[in-house]
Amino acid sequence: MYYEIEDEVGNISTIQLKERIADERDEALKVGDFAPLFYLKSDEGSPVTSLTGLSESNDSRSLIELLRSKPLVLSFYCTCWGSYAPKHLAFLQEIAPKIEALGGQLLILTNESPKYIERLLKKLDTDLTIFHDRNHNVARSYGVFSETSPIWDRIAGISEEVFTPSLFVVGKDRRVGYTFVDENFDNTPDVKILLKEVYEWKDKK
Repeated sequence: MYYEIEDEVGNISTIQLKERIADERDEALKVGDFAPLFYLKSDEGSPVTSLTGLSESNDSRSLIELLRSKPLVLSFYCTCWGSYAPKHLAFLQEIAPKIEALGGQLLILTNESPKYIERLLKKLDTDLTIFHDRNHNVARSYGVFSETSPIWDRIAGISEEVFTPSLFVVGKDRRVGYTFVDENFDNTPDVKILLKEVYEWKDKK
């Protein structure tokens, strides 16, 4: 489709708008689904993730290894969410010790660069575990990122490629026990249910 645009001095230019590709986004994981595998690894000292089969590093840890002793609370986070971002991060900081006290572990994946992660952790003076989800690979596999259904097309104030605010509780059997996917950026996770799932799933084989 072509459009003609006239500027302030009367010059006319023609632009072609690309036809939107049909939305091919996979649905976010649901309770009872198997959590897709991924690796945590160090890339020249920086914490990054990769999908199964893409990690050759000896110091990498797979999702299976993470779940061997503790259930996992996996959250996605991005500063590009505007005013929603600090609220979500504050929530994660508040909930982290409670998750640990119940025998679980919190892992945060972000699309921010490893250097930004390092500065953020230093600024917050926190021991939160944050990894760079390189190329949105893990978020895409969990159904909370899609180029064909971008957040900026639905939520005002966001202009970058980001993933949907989301959180998953994964048990030692790799089954998802709780999901929080905030499509409209207007909600918060249910703390009571989240912690209940962490407590109950830690004893499941």
